[in-house]
Amino acid sequence: MEPTTQAQAFVYQHSHAALATIDGDGQPLSSAVNVVSDGAGRLLLLLSDLAEHTINIRQNPVVSLMWIEEGHSDWQAAQRLSVTGSLEPVPVEEGERYLKIFPHMRDYLQLDFHFFALRPEKARWIPGFGKAVWLDGQALLPAHGWDLAREQGMVGHMNADHSDACDHYLSLLDCPGEGAEMLAVDPWGSWLLHEGKLRRLPFANRAEDAVQVREALVALARTPV
Repeated sequence: MEPTTQAQAFVYQHSHAALATIDGDGQPLSSAVNVVSDGAGRLLLLLSDLAEHTINIRQNPVVSLMWIEEGHSDWQAAQRLSVTGSLEPVPVEEGERYLKIFPHMRDYLQLDFHFFALRPEKARWIPGFGKAVWLDGQALLPAHGWDLAREQGMVGHMNADHSDACDHYLSLLDCPGEGAEMLAVDPWGSWLLHEGKLRRLPFANRAEDAVQVREALVALARTPV
């Protein structure tokens, strides 16, 4: 795969990132956040008004997000991706896809949490030690080939009619069990919830539309453990 496609596949496999902001005195701050693509070229975050990073963002919205290959023993040799851009507040309804992947955080909306969105401007992709390339941030997150309603239709169908397939996916992820729930699908895979843990089911190739999502899920359901 060419670098932009590699980076795109990578960012979709991760739901957590480091957020770097700058305070009013020009001092940097890093913190941990959950990040979800909204399917339309933006990254969604749900942040507390009381958090230092949110205070910083309201003064200076320019931020950087960084993802690192999970489970690697040497972060300087691991795959990693950084994006830069400006975070802007968005209405609750625009954060609905975030809540599909982190449903427990819906209760946070009753507190002081609000949604922010970032449209990447620049991206720094490092696929391994000594390798680095700048990418066009806008090319990193092309729009999904379906809207949220269609996505939830696919998810609902899998949970209602193919729960056995969802459980089979757990075995493919080396965490066999029963009662897996599909939460969301995107061009590069699906998010599953099992016993309170978020599990990522990657696709071998990008799904351009709902038909290709179905084909990918059927192929995985037929893949032997």
